[in-house]
Amino acid sequence: MPERFQLIEKIAFSFVCLAAATCTAFLAYEQSSDVRLGVQQGKELFIKSGQYSYACATTTSDPCAQFPIQ
Repeated sequence: MPERFQLIEKIAFSFVCLAAATCTAFLAYEQSSDVRLGVQQGKELFIKSGQYSYACATTTSDPCAQFPIQ
């Protein structure tokens, strides 16, 4: 088999695997309330992390002093 066909085969196989993983994740999300809750908590954590990173990236003398360390 020519090398270019092997490359096309690898790309197609990668897309098939990605589609299978996406479908599996969607089915798990739709069927399990625990997964939905986990996604929601992860989203909230991601947003808080972004706010913290943005606040700490400022050029003030001590930008992270406003956040309590737990």
